Amino acid sequence: MCGFDQDILGEIQERDHGKWFTYRATADEWAISNNLPFEIDVLDGVRFARILETIAYVAVDEDERGHPVLEKWRLKKHRHFVQI
Repeated sequence: MCGFDQDILGEIQERDHGKWFTYRATADEWAISNNLPFEIDVLDGVRFARILETIAYVAVDEDERGHPVLEKWRLKKHRHFVQI
């Protein structure tokens, strides 16, 4: 059996530091209601995000009203995986 996580939709490489991150669709209601349909795998868990071809908007915190505080990541590469 393959060790590949079949939920992973793709991977992104952020431009500033060159680090790679995998991502998948999220089922988290808060993230979806805030237009953040993906989870990015990071060292300490996941970050919710909206991922486009050259930019990702990543939630790094939540403000006092419960809205996401977004960080804009410029992407160097974006690979989409084909789901079979």
